[in-house]
Amino acid sequence: MKICGKNNISLVRWHEGHFHQLYPIANNPKIAANLRDAFPQPYTIHDARHWIEHNIKFTPPQNFAIEYEDHLVGSIGGEIGKEELRTNMEIGFWIAEAYWGKGIATQALMLYTEHLLERFPEIKRIYSQVFDFNTASMKVLENAGYVPEAILKDAYIKNGKVGDLFQYVIIRSEVEKNQ
Repeated sequence: MKICGKNNISLVRWHEGHFHQLYPIANNPKIAANLRDAFPQPYTIHDARHWIEHNIKFTPPQNFAIEYEDHLVGSIGGEIGKEELRTNMEIGFWIAEAYWGKGIATQALMLYTEHLLERFPEIKRIYSQVFDFNTASMKVLENAGYVPEAILKDAYIKNGKVGDLFQYVIIRSEVEKNQ
């Protein structure tokens, strides 16, 4: 599965061809610093193998490789909430450092959001939580149409520091109302 956007950006189902491209770009402490601790650091060849094998089995896919000019440059994906939160989807993304500041994350997020709204009609809200120091990701979310919803005070501890989580959201009914 491939979702094509403008400016040579596409979302591609993870496959074996990504294996040797993934671990070199993901093994970056600057990327891990902005993601949850479940994202390994250092990011090894074994982590890449596990991630790709994990994602190959999903139908429809929820996580995608971000490609720019047919080269792997990042990842975007989400997880549907459980039980009474099953109408929610939490999303996350990252871009290889060499591609920061080029608008790739914003374009990928717009493509991904459109895909989720079309493919998962049960999802009523899509949200993302960002560490208070990650202003670049906040800007990406805002540029992709997400709006600030909440600031969760003292909600995380990362590298020994406690901080606030900024939550951004897109609500399906509001998107449909504005179309």
